[in-house]
Amino acid sequence: MRITIIFLFGILFFMQTGCITVYKPNSINAPNLNLRHQFRGSGGLGLAGCGVLNLQGAYSINRKVGVTGSVMVHSKNSEYQATNSLGLGRHNQYYADGGGGYFKCIDKMKRFYIQQYGGAGIGYTDNYFSQPDAQHIKLDCTYHNLYVQPGIYFTDKYYDVSFDLRATYLNLFGIHATSFLYNQKSFYFLTTEPTLTLRIGSKGFRVFMQTGYTLPLIDIENYYNLNTYENKRIQSLMKFSLGFNISIVENMRNSQKWLKWKK
Repeated sequence: MRITIIFLFGILFFMQTGCITVYKPNSINAPNLNLRHQFRGSGGLGLAGCGVLNLQGAYSINRKVGVTGSVMVHSKNSEYQATNSLGLGRHNQYYADGGGGYFKCIDKMKRFYIQQYGGAGIGYTDNYFSQPDAQHIKLDCTYHNLYVQPGIYFTDKYYDVSFDLRATYLNLFGIHATSFLYNQKSFYFLTTEPTLTLRIGSKGFRVFMQTGYTLPLIDIENYYNLNTYENKRIQSLMKFSLGFNISIVENMRNSQKWLKWKK
């Protein structure tokens, strides 16, 4: 009961620290593959620090190699105090990526695995304010990224837990803004995102909780200015999401029998 109360307070804290920003990362795709021809798909809601809707998938080609893909859609409206009245703000963002990598068992009980993935993505963001000023800047741009993501995970009958560290090279370009500080400029960032993912449930269906943090490493000041409130920088970069995950394993023996019968 005490853990549940702490957990609910944590969710409220994260939800209160959300804000409109130019860029939000997607939640991390933690494949946690451990079988041949296995598909794992996730659908999640970002409550803080990442896009609202995250759809992700991964498929193992064999016992060591997997491919991944993700889609993120984010939309949030808010009110703010403008010069003479309340202003309306809106942030829309769309993103998709694809990649691949490998996974390997590192113990005899087949419970501990390491994984290493990488990929590339592209997105679009639109930050709108009905009454733009120095604090509220209308801005839209395209962005692309490259990322590498090493991780380690433990899997059991009713749960699995993973720790992943995603490093992302991010380029915002084609910027149209009401401020000369950003208009027609490009920005290059490097971020790292340590992330913990917990999944609980049956073999084929599990609910998950994911939490992490986005730490900018290059052009830190501009990253903060574009993506956080000045008095809530730490909270704004904390990530928290909830969702579900499904796992489907292809039965190769039945597939081979069917092919043989067709011949």
